[in-house]
This record gives sequence, structure tokens and C-alpha cells, in this order.
Amino acid sequence: MSCSRLTTLLLCATGALLPAAAAAADTRFVGDVRLELAASEQDTREGESLPREEELRARLRLGLESQLAEEWLGRIRLAGRYGTEQDRSRFWLKAWAPTPTGLELGDTTIDELYLHYHRPGSSWSLRAGRFQGEFVLDGVAAKSLDRYNSPETEISWTDGLHLTYGLDSAWRSHLVLQSNASSGSGQAARPPLAFDDDASQVTMFAALEAAEPLGPLTQRVFAVTWMPSTLAADGLAAPARDDYLALTAKLFAEWPIAGMRGGVGIEYGYAPTTPAGSLFNPAATGDANGEAWQATLSLWDFIPGHAIGYVHGRVDAGWLLSPDFGNGEKLYEIRYQWRVSSKWTMEAALRQRQEIKVPADAEQVGVVDDFYIRFTTRF
Repeated sequence: MSCSRLTTLLLCATGALLPAAAAAADTRFVGDVRLELAASEQDTREGESLPREEELRARLRLGLESQLAEEWLGRIRLAGRYGTEQDRSRFWLKAWAPTPTGLELGDTTIDELYLHYHRPGSSWSLRAGRFQGEFVLDGVAAKSLDRYNSPETEISWTDGLHLTYGLDSAWRSHLVLQSNASSGSGQAARPPLAFDDDASQVTMFAALEAAEPLGPLTQRVFAVTWMPSTLAADGLAAPARDDYLALTAKLFAEWPIAGMRGGVGIEYGYAPTTPAGSLFNPAATGDANGEAWQATLSLWDFIPGHAIGYVHGRVDAGWLLSPDFGNGEKLYEIRYQWRVSSKWTMEAALRQRQEIKVPADAEQVGVVDDFYIRFTTRF
């Protein structure tokens, strides 16, 4: 049985169990709404400045969460992203996302449909089905180089299993086994990653996460992603596929500053095998190196409830996993955040993306400047 068919059966079975059990269970309504006004300007490689583009976007996520028994929790959620520039609407219920980073504008899907098992007092828990994964570098402008479902107004997901061990320990370990379809993945995966080889339809993410601070260090995460037979190093048309391996480390530290709270963080990622060749084959040539990094600064409560953050990152063309950073680009972003209440948040950001390398006949690197203001409410 193919993994995409197994995923479909798992989702259907979970969906069939939830409504029947919810009638006799403790059920609550969950969701959030995000509205965003965005504007962008672009300077092309040819030296042309394109007209400014403006767009109003919205993301709506509505769901039900049921405590089915003392050990079992079930959750189902409908999610859609919409915008003034969308050209159609559709319901997308497939094992893969239509773009490398998630749904297109106008798409609606089920982005959560899972069962969660945890016996009170035990040191482990398990999620099975379709769920959200978030391993971000802390800070006001939180981003990730590897696993982060549905940032900003995007919608993506993980199909599979998530085992967490060490819930009552100083360190927690995570193991995610993700099911992919031959047409793609629900998780961010940029070309030339492909999933048309049978061996690529189960990928693995493992992380070790500190649960307790160490002095000022409030976050320490070390992770590995292994995606067998997914890297089309010779192009998507070639039949050969290499394994794609990615290593990341996240560190964040915080200090009190005159009644405020400041923080600084860094994340580093390295992929030893990329379209440029392999770490174990120094004779390989190419520009698609596999290094990636981001650094962030944050300041909270300079006015109660207000925060500001800055992030700068660089991702080489061979790093293919980030939903926040395009491969082969540098990013600069400053973000302001106002937590109006426990349920309402307002954010505004200025951001610039620059290409790292361009063909020799290009006049300049491509540059995109953008701005957004965003309101989010949760219920």
C-alpha cells in the first residue's frame, strides 16, 4: 500500500471516530482569524522597478477539540487562506500541498485531523494523523530554517506520527515520521526535492529540546531531518535521487533590562549533500551550497504589551526546507508587535529579500521590499 493511500485511510478513520466520540465527550470550539494588508515593490535582475503591489489577505481556521477519554484527545480543523488577488476558490483535500510552502490563495483544506494519546503521569505522548509542527527560533520575529507549519498567513501540515519523550525531564526528544505523496509533501520542501521515489514517501525529523533554562539560555534545540531518495541533484527529469540530510541548532538567550526583557538568538543549519554535490565529494562543483543561518534580536515590554524584533538571515541555494526563507536569498526584517489582550495581537513589519547570486549576464541581484500590518484573534 502506498504512503499516500495509507495517509488517506488514517485521515478518514480519524475523521470517522471524532464525531461519534465528541457527542459524549468534553468538546470545545477552537480557531483563529488573521487579517493582513501587504504591499511590496520589486527590483528585477534586469534593473527594472516593478509597480507597487497591494493585497488584502485573510486566513481562517475553525475547529473542534474533544477530550475523548482521560488519555485521548481528538482534534479536527478546517483552514483556508484568501486574498483580493486570488483567481479562484477550491477545496483542497490531498496528501500534498499545491506549492512548495503550502496552499495557494483561495484554497481551503483540513489542516488538522489527529488523535493525541498521553496517559497522565507518563513521560511520553503520541499524535497520529494530520497535525501542525512548530520548531522556531524564539523571538518577536520568530522564524525557522526547518520545521514550521503555517507561518504568517500560510497553511501547511504534517501527515504522520509525532512521538514526544521526556515530558517531565530536563530534555525532551521528538521523533516525527512524515508520510508524503509521490506528487509532493504537506511540509515545506523546495525544488529540487521530489517525492516520486518509493523510498522518499516516509521522511524523518528528530529533535532534542531543552525543557529547562541554563542561565540566560532559554532555548536549546538540536535537530536532524532525513529525507531518503528526495534530492534530484541532476534535475527533476533525471531518474536518480540522493538522500537529503539537514542539521540545525537553535539557541536563544534572555535578560532583564531596566524593567524590560531582551533576547538574542541564532540558528544554524547545514545540509552536507546538495545540488552542488556532496561533502564527501570535494570535486563536485556548483553554487548550491547547503549552509543557512539566522540571527535575531528582541525587546519586550518597552511599553507594557509592546515588543520589537529584528532578524537577519542568509540561506544558500542548497538549503531547501525553510518556509520562511527562500533558498538562495538574504532576508532583513524588523517587526513590531502589540499584544492587545490574551486573544488579540497586532503586528507590523518591514522586510527586504535579496538574491545571493544571479547569472553572469544579469545586471543586479533581485530585491523585494515588502510591508505588512496584521491582526490576529484567537478563540
